[in-house]
Parts: sequence; C-alpha cells; structure tokens
Amino acid sequence: MWAITRGGFYRKLLNFPKTISRPLMGTSNLIRVSSLAYSTGSPNDVPSKRVGTHSGSFHCDEALGCFMICLTNKFSNSEIVRTRDPKVLEGFDAVLDVGGVYDPSRDRYDHHQKGFEEVFGHGFNTKLSSAGLVYKHFGKEIIAKELQLGEDHPDVQRLFLAIYKNFMEAIDAIDNGINQVDTDKPPRYVNNTNLSSRVGRLNLDWMDHNQSPEKENEAFQQAMAVAGSEFLDSVRFHAKSWLPARSIVMECIADRYDTDPSGEIMVFKRFTPWKLHIFELEEEMKVDPPIKYVLYEDDRGKRWRVQAVAISPDRFESRKPLPAQWRGLTDDELSKEAGIPGCIFVHISGFTGGNQTYEGALAMARTALKI
Repeated sequence: MWAITRGGFYRKLLNFPKTISRPLMGTSNLIRVSSLAYSTGSPNDVPSKRVGTHSGSFHCDEALGCFMICLTNKFSNSEIVRTRDPKVLEGFDAVLDVGGVYDPSRDRYDHHQKGFEEVFGHGFNTKLSSAGLVYKHFGKEIIAKELQLGEDHPDVQRLFLAIYKNFMEAIDAIDNGINQVDTDKPPRYVNNTNLSSRVGRLNLDWMDHNQSPEKENEAFQQAMAVAGSEFLDSVRFHAKSWLPARSIVMECIADRYDTDPSGEIMVFKRFTPWKLHIFELEEEMKVDPPIKYVLYEDDRGKRWRVQAVAISPDRFESRKPLPAQWRGLTDDELSKEAGIPGCIFVHISGFTGGNQTYEGALAMARTALKI
C-alpha cells in the first residue's frame, strides 16, 4: 500500500528530510491515490471527499494541483482518483485537469476546453493550468495557514502574488506551451532541470514491463510529493526570508540619500538578498534616478563590497559597471589606479569589487559614478 502523509509525504517516498513541520504539514491526514481498477484505501478508512484527475501520463500541473487542494480545509482527507470516465468524474467533489469544465462554484478546474482564457490577474497574463486555477482559488488559504494570519492580512496578499510570480507562473506557462522569450532564435542551451521537466520524468518509462494502473498511480504519488515539497519550500522561503528581506530593502532605499546626495548608492549594514526586491521596489517607490551601486559588509571577511546593480532581474549586464581601468586589478595596484586606499579587487566584468573599509567602498562607488 502507498499512502502519502501530509506530515511526512516525501520523506516516506524518497527518504528526504522534512522541510516544513508547521502548520501546513503538521497533520496526519492521508492523500491516497487510486483508480477505478483498485483502491489503496482501507474499507474502514473512507475519505471524506474524492478529487478526480485524469489517468495516463501526468504533468506537473495536475500533480501539484492535487497536492495543493488537499491542503485546504474543504478537501483535507480527500482521495485522489485517476480516471477519464466522464460519468465517474461527475460524481466527484472536485475535478482537476480533465472534464472540459472550469467552474469554481462546483470545484471544476480544467483548462483544456475551447475558449478557456483564464489568467491569474493582478497584472499577470499567462493562461492558467489546473495548478494555477487551484492556486488562484485556494492559494491565500494555504499561505495564511503557514503565516498563521487571516487571509485578508497584507502579508498574505503580498506572498500570494510573489509566489505566483516566482513559482507558479512558470508551471502554468510550460503546461500551456508558452515560450519564456518571444524570439524565433533557438535557445543557446537546453534546460531540462525545471520542476515541470523533473516531474515529467517520473512517468513510467516505456521500457518498463510493468505499465499497470497500480504502478502508474505510485508514480503519480511520487510526482505529487516532488511538486508539493517544492511548492511548500517556496511558501516557507517567501514567508521566512523573502518577506523580511523586502522590508529591509525598502528601508535602505528610503535612506539612500543619507549615504550619498546622488541617491544612486544604497548601503546594507549586513548582507541582505536585495536582488529579489530592488527592481520591483524601485518601480513601486518611484525611484529616479535608479540605484547604480549597493554596498554591504562581507560577513566572511569583515570587508566591504560594492556591487553594480544589473539592468534588469534576468540580465547579467550592469547599469553602470565599475570603471574599465579598475577591472581585473587587485590590492596595491588597484588602490594606486583608483586613488583610493584599501582596495582589494574589481571583477573583470566590473559588476563587483571590494575594499577593506566602508569608507573605501563608498569612495569607490562615488568615484565610479563620476567616470
């Protein structure tokens, strides 16, 4: 028998350590997967509800959608039943990724039917998959449980949007065949390491002699475990790391004129993952001119770094790289060229450099602005 416990689902299947023990994962309810041919459930352990999805080959969207819907109050302790029989599907409490109907009032979440163009909204225009539909209608409840806040709390809304942008939207786009970049040029390299690809590889291999429904359902349980664990890791990361960092970056942007009258240099007293937030907050806070350099203390060596801000979140080029004549130089040679004591290095691309002191790093940034 295969059963996935929401308190240790992928530890049981994959022998991985648990990543979340509160409060999303702190239950012992079972997520059972079955088909019309057999059931993994005991006759004495009848699930309160049944959630249907299609049998056969699976994708990341329905694996994740089934996992997420079972985290909700409405569908906790549900059994996942995999079938394509429309008459059987009609009797289920919820249906994902099959059935040709999108009707949240009846918990029908398919996206394959003609005329379906549902998007997440809030400025996002990617057509939703079954996972995106479940997230659109239940994501706030799931996030609120993790934060232990009400669904109307501003932090819940902020994470609801951030997790869609940074995790969910790619799953929607890949499942709907939407290219990441609008270009006719072939990609420079192949990337088959994304979550959708990894879940897809969990389907039964065509060389496997055992292609039974039981074996297929075991593979789908594993797909739910992999997709679900990464979703919950994303929720935890955004709650514990992303949200606090955003507040710090916002404060430092507001204080940037205390550092330099140009407003183009920002300082962190300790390292903070600012790259996740600076572009969005610059737009939100109407920052003009845009920030060129970020200073922070390198905790490993108690030295100071100056880093050039990239032109956009997905580009390596800097808005204003450190001067060309500094690049590739180190120590005394760099200090002599720059006319600034305590210089340690400047990267050959000019995106970052270092100095022994805060005053030296600030002088490097101020000098670079003028060159």
